[in-house]
Amino acid sequence: MLHDAHRVVFEAFESLAYDRNAANAQRFADRVGARVVSLEEAAGADIVCTATPSRMPLVEAQWIRPGAHINAMGADAPGKRELTTEILLAASVYIDDIHQATGSGEINVPLAAGDFSIDEIAGTLGEVIAGVLPKPDLAATTVFDSTGLAIQDVSVARAIYDAAEARSIGREIDLLGFDSKPKA
Repeated sequence: MLHDAHRVVFEAFESLAYDRNAANAQRFADRVGARVVSLEEAAGADIVCTATPSRMPLVEAQWIRPGAHINAMGADAPGKRELTTEILLAASVYIDDIHQATGSGEINVPLAAGDFSIDEIAGTLGEVIAGVLPKPDLAATTVFDSTGLAIQDVSVARAIYDAAEARSIGREIDLLGFDSKPKA
C-alpha cells in the first residue's frame, strides 16, 4: 500500500525491493513492478522504507544518500530496530507520538542505551503538517519513526484520495452497498 501511495505522489518513481528471502523480494517486485536489488542499493535510494521485525540494525549509515528520507516502520515493539544509531544521529528524526516512539519506535533501543536522547528528536509529523514546525530542508536527511496513529492513516488516505481525484483516477466505492464503479 505504501508503494502505491508513493506512485500517486511522485510522477517519476522507480521502486527497488530487497528482502533477505530472495523469493519474497521477487514476488513483491513482480506484483508492483519493482527491481530486486541488494540491501545496500535499496538503502541508497532517495526514499527508504523499512518494514521488518528486526531487533538488530540492518541499514548502515554509509549506505544512506545525503538528503534521503527514511520511513522506519518495522520497529513497533520494545527492542526492535532497523537503523544504526549513526543514521539517527546524522538525520533530522521526526516521530508520530512521543510515548509510542520512546517505548516501541525506532528510537527506543538507542534511547534506552543512552546513545540517543529525546532532545535530538526534530519534532512530530503532526507539528510539521500543522505548520508548527517548518518542513525540513530538502537537502536534509530525514527519518520518520513511524509507530502508527489512526489519525495519520485517515489524513494520508484523504491526501491520496484528493490526489487521485485531481488526476481522475481510482474507483468510487459505495461502502454501504458495496457497489463500485470506475472513475469517470
